[in-house]
Amino acid sequence: AVFYRTNAQSRVLEDQFMRGGIPYKVIGGTRFYDRREVKDALAYVKAVMNETDEVSVKRILNVPKRGIGDTTEGRLDAYARAHDLSFFGALRRADDVGIASRAVKAINAFVELMDALQDVVVDGPAALLEAILDRTGYVAELEAESTIDAEGRIENLAELVGVAQGFDEVDAFLEQVSLVADTDALTEDDSQVTLMTLHSAKGLEYPVVFLVGLEEGVFPHIRSIGEPAQIEEERRLAYVGITRARQRLFVS
Repeated sequence: AVFYRTNAQSRVLEDQFMRGGIPYKVIGGTRFYDRREVKDALAYVKAVMNETDEVSVKRILNVPKRGIGDTTEGRLDAYARAHDLSFFGALRRADDVGIASRAVKAINAFVELMDALQDVVVDGPAALLEAILDRTGYVAELEAESTIDAEGRIENLAELVGVAQGFDEVDAFLEQVSLVADTDALTEDDSQVTLMTLHSAKGLEYPVVFLVGLEEGVFPHIRSIGEPAQIEEERRLAYVGITRARQRLFVS
């Protein structure tokens, strides 16, 4: 088993296991590229690169919420079919579709945003992702939630931007991501590596345990620095991780 402090840390491990053809499973969490916020961010990138990618466009049309509901989407679909247009083509003609003026305004703002993001493509995938997360208000909405869950989602998005920094071209980045996501469906067997956060590890034992990411700000988590009670909780978590190993323990 491999234990880590936050879910975002699983991404780099998952990538390496896939490259090495080592089967693994994520316990108490979702595989990195299956996480909602990661899928949302990637759908934006795909839609910017190809506005005829209807699945991606529809996924993000109302994310974050813009007041564009299912009824409006249905009318846009019908208009696109009737006029032999792509779904995005119908969005560009929102004024003619016969939908509420508030929805038209939201759609026009969305189209303008997507067009403006086209200009960032030349700066590479990391810059494009950062522009998307900033200009859509996606991260701002998560920050406003100020929950542990939202914080984890923000960490996952930061991890995705980190992945993108390794690529110069958006197409190459998307290609790599789709390769990794496709190999996510590795067949299960008994010799899988188990990945999980320390919070999920209680009560379980494994012959060999890897405890990774013991760095100030990661584990112990940044939230706990300077807070005695929180540091105590981090110490307790470390104890949980260490005592899960029956025979061998690797700490890094």
